[in-house]
Amino acid sequence: MDYSIFPPINASLNGLSTILLIVGFLLIKSGKREAHKKVMIGALVSSAVFLVCYLTYHYGAGHTEFPKEYPTARKVYFAILIPHIILAVVNLPFIIMLLVAALRGRFDKHKKIARYTFPSWLFVSVTGVIVYFMIYQWFPPTEEKKETGKVIRPTITEVVETSHGLEEDSNKPKILEAREKIGELVFTPVLQAVKADPGQEEVTVTFRVENVGQKPVDITKLESGCACLSVSIDVDPIPARESATITGVFDTSKMRGTSDRKITLVSDQSPRSVLLTTRIEIAPIYLIEPPMTKWEIHSDVETKTVDFRVLRKEPIRVLNAESKRKEVSCELETVEAGRHYRLKLTPDSTESSMLGIVRMETDCEIEQHARPLAYFSIQ
Repeated sequence: MDYSIFPPINASLNGLSTILLIVGFLLIKSGKREAHKKVMIGALVSSAVFLVCYLTYHYGAGHTEFPKEYPTARKVYFAILIPHIILAVVNLPFIIMLLVAALRGRFDKHKKIARYTFPSWLFVSVTGVIVYFMIYQWFPPTEEKKETGKVIRPTITEVVETSHGLEEDSNKPKILEAREKIGELVFTPVLQAVKADPGQEEVTVTFRVENVGQKPVDITKLESGCACLSVSIDVDPIPARESATITGVFDTSKMRGTSDRKITLVSDQSPRSVLLTTRIEIAPIYLIEPPMTKWEIHSDVETKTVDFRVLRKEPIRVLNAESKRKEVSCELETVEAGRHYRLKLTPDSTESSMLGIVRMETDCEIEQHARPLAYFSIQ
């Protein structure tokens, strides 16, 4: 499960609860009891869903630590977080009592409890949004970190996130999901994208794993999800307050387009797997449009065209194009040598269904791209 989706969901639910609580308060002050009831039920549902999402996230992702490089903001953060947690716990039984009193029609008791429960409930909802923005949006880890007397240099994640205004190296990984904390291990990044050139033999990526706990952590499982990826770790077990580097080497020689590859890790802390994902992006060197040419069965026989366009700077010449089904003829037309070619496909008949391919022979120096295919069907 991708636990990173939960923090923004939790913040949205807290924000929704805040709005509903304020609207419900205004409605009851206006004497609109029935509308107040409906809105407050919505606030209760929103808060209940938040509680489920909150517990799910922290069970799977563990505790998220506020970056220590912001000492003042860190103090403000804990000044908000501590009463937020205390009131959230204390408020729960009072919200239940509030609901029971209303359902039983004991509105005097309901009003008495609400006098204290409403402001604390509102405080918890508002501060829940503030806590989210402080830890996930406003104060990301960007500076050098000092722990146990050592300076830990910024990771690739942090360099990418703070390199605004600089020209991005297209060969460097792009961080899509910066970090995740599970138990005492912090993974940086957990999802990254890296570009590879067509025909490139291999790509190497790294992931940093930091043990922020007080005991060494053994890695009991470390494996890749496919034969195209080999994976290793430089330190195992990972000492307390130290870090290790996971290295993945991809065989990209036969890859095309965009594909995700995952590294699976399990530690002795938890039986649950951690997935470290790399998105390999290989830009196409030519475009075949449409990739599938279609005729409807029993339709009129007509010639349809397929365009082959070279996207890279270096030219690619189409030397020959052959239909692998004798019932469909193929004529190759040169629009612009080395840049643009056109295939003209004509079926003998459309009375029966058919699937077929056109194989092109080119002078492309990259073996796996030298014989592109175009597809056709009668359906």
